[in-house]
Amino acid sequence: MQLRLLTGERIPLAAGEFLRIAVHPYLLLFYALIVAFIFVANANPTRDAVPLGLRLIGYGSSVLVGVLVLFLSVALARRISLRRTGQDIIPFPINLAITVACSVLFGEALTPRLYGDPMAPVGHILMKLGFYIVTVEVGAAVAMYLLLPRILSRLRGRSYRSLSDLMPPPDPAVAEPALRLAGHDLNPANLIRMEVDGDLIRIITTEGTRVAQGPLTPLVESLPASIGIMVHRADWVARSAVVGTTRIGRSRALRLRNGDVVRVASSRDAVVAEWLRQIGLV
Repeated sequence: MQLRLLTGERIPLAAGEFLRIAVHPYLLLFYALIVAFIFVANANPTRDAVPLGLRLIGYGSSVLVGVLVLFLSVALARRISLRRTGQDIIPFPINLAITVACSVLFGEALTPRLYGDPMAPVGHILMKLGFYIVTVEVGAAVAMYLLLPRILSRLRGRSYRSLSDLMPPPDPAVAEPALRLAGHDLNPANLIRMEVDGDLIRIITTEGTRVAQGPLTPLVESLPASIGIMVHRADWVARSAVVGTTRIGRSRALRLRNGDVVRVASSRDAVVAEWLRQIGLV
């Protein structure tokens, strides 16, 4: 899993590490600071007259609901990311915004029952949502910058001094060998799909479309088997171009990185399903 932070860094995490980070004593202290901040932000003569214990229950339960929503939203985001891109990248700022919104709305719904105050007007609630989302996003970004290296140092038994130490070094650039296909020199990484268009074959790449003479089968047989798969007698797709699956009626279909959606023939469905399983998309 990769955690994408507000500042754009992607931090790779092992299985279960996000949960261990979220309940680490450093972050428990951060949650306590959020509760203290809510105390200050909601200070007024009416609210200060409410017993301290009751306010602790109200503010603490709002933060607890937010933490639970955070876990659920991260799990859902991971599932969606895997289905759409084949990678589990968690957009943490988006998850955090959802978390804060749910926490604030829960607190507003709890206010009349717990404190006897009337429900706040919609405009006031929207202003409060904006204030808390911005404040918590900035606070969390600072907390992650300062605390995440220290937390992972303790969890992994290694020394990390900053976020940059947590990010894997970039892979050295390796030039893809040129691929000769129907008289065209192509980079295999740029291939997206090939489709039959009458008597011609359209070779679609990230750099544009090339045209070749048919039939399609000899062209496919000239390619390494690992590059892609025939999904229909008139369609071949590159493995690197597939970002997810969908349905067209009852048929499976593949979503490609250029936005194309290619239907899988029923006669090829079992083979394509196994291929998708092997590459981690089902």
